[in-house]
Amino acid sequence: MRKVFWEGFLRGPMRCLFAVFLALIFCVGVSVAPTGASGKKVIVHGMNQDPDILDTIKAAWYSDALIYLHDRLVTRDYNFQYRPGLAESWETSGDGLVWTFHLKKGVRFHDGSPFTAKDVKWTFDTIKTPETASPFAGDLKAIEKIVIRDDYTVDFILGYPFPNLLFNLSNTAAGIQPENCYGKYGDDYGIKTVIGTGPFIFKEWIKGDRIVLLKNPDYAWGPAWMSNQGPPLFDELVIRAIPEETTRFMELETGGVHILRDVPTVFVDKLEANPDVGLVTESATKLGYLAYACDKKPFTDVRVRQAINHAIDRDTIVKFIFRGKATPAYGYLPPALKDEYLEESEALAYRYDPAKARSLLAEAGYPQGFEVSLAADNATLSKRLAEVLQAQLAEAGIKAKIQLFDSASYVAMLKEGKQDLFIRLYSWPNADILDWFLLSSQFPYPNHSRWKDETTDAMINGAATSPSWEERAEKYREVQRYLIEQAVWCPIYIPSQITAVRKEVKNFKPHPWMIQYNDGIDL
Repeated sequence: MRKVFWEGFLRGPMRCLFAVFLALIFCVGVSVAPTGASGKKVIVHGMNQDPDILDTIKAAWYSDALIYLHDRLVTRDYNFQYRPGLAESWETSGDGLVWTFHLKKGVRFHDGSPFTAKDVKWTFDTIKTPETASPFAGDLKAIEKIVIRDDYTVDFILGYPFPNLLFNLSNTAAGIQPENCYGKYGDDYGIKTVIGTGPFIFKEWIKGDRIVLLKNPDYAWGPAWMSNQGPPLFDELVIRAIPEETTRFMELETGGVHILRDVPTVFVDKLEANPDVGLVTESATKLGYLAYACDKKPFTDVRVRQAINHAIDRDTIVKFIFRGKATPAYGYLPPALKDEYLEESEALAYRYDPAKARSLLAEAGYPQGFEVSLAADNATLSKRLAEVLQAQLAEAGIKAKIQLFDSASYVAMLKEGKQDLFIRLYSWPNADILDWFLLSSQFPYPNHSRWKDETTDAMINGAATSPSWEERAEKYREVQRYLIEQAVWCPIYIPSQITAVRKEVKNFKPHPWMIQYNDGIDL
């Protein structure tokens, strides 16, 4: 059975290339022109999924668009160092409990209103308000209150030392919103209206298709570490949602997309031979994993969770699904997080061993295995991975029925707690991703694996409240040892970050977090 599966899979790339050939013949006309009828410069950025909402406070998945619509108090330069953003400077009290931020003057929101300390306080108070149900609230629990000293000075008062504050304030979710934007714009906010101070202005969001952003002609407060602190050099940024890999590839080849992050590995060889496209490969702060609802039988039994880990052949997945453009994942953080990554993850992890998996299932009371659903989003890579996992789980006696969802429906399903097995991929450059997904306080979402465990809570909270970065990193390594022991997830792969850039794009510079479209990129 396994041989038949892989022979069928290996023929898949040929079918994909044939589909591309047909698409090039019949569908070239769907490409988005690089300039509009008025001669405007338009850059098209390809993505594999669409967001649930364009609101940094409420979003469950952060669209790249939010990076360009909103500025943050703190930015990260090309070396991932923390630098001034909307805060031109800051200082910390001797005990580490008061952080004072001095704000830039002359900054305006897209609706023309001035940016002041009131907007900073409103943004973070709203995130922390339980009624808001912001997924980001847990990351800000160290903040007891925010005090406005004057229009351009604000104090963050902490309940305990928190060395990770600058990281959190530089994240997408910390984009500054105008005070009372919910009251002013109502239910349309984050859907038909988005207001920030960023280098791009929201024009429209056609769900499932594209987000259109216009350059902010008044932008004059870009970070000092950028070569361009003024408006973007091109006129319009279109972020297209294209779940199908073959279609994304076709659009890149024909010029319908100029920049494509997360290039499907099946197309890398062909793109390397294309003189019109350049590839940029970087170490990724990402991790793909198979998760399960830990509060539901049979996943409440650690032996079942360990069995699932033994059932998965990571090396085969990396070889055939990712064409070697990934590495097997054994722990809960990617190695790119050098300070916090647990070096012995591989030594502690579960090796591929279907016989051991079957033995553990029998010990747990499932000698004949069991039937479950296996959920994934409808992107090509996720579908392909789900099929491979289905076959591997079957060898261990677990019969998985695949269920595919679009982005919004997938999030809704997880929030409702309807999941059994499900596939996820996170992208995050900090160990506090474990807080996000595994603290009991994050239940039921974004703690989608439904892991409620007092030991995990105590260990993570102890790590997050460490007085120094070094102590924090060591405690997060202890957290990872415990999670591997408990098999809370089944880590699978760490993808390479491959970005494709068409030759029409000028001045492209890779950034360790997100593409900085306002830093001199042009057509």
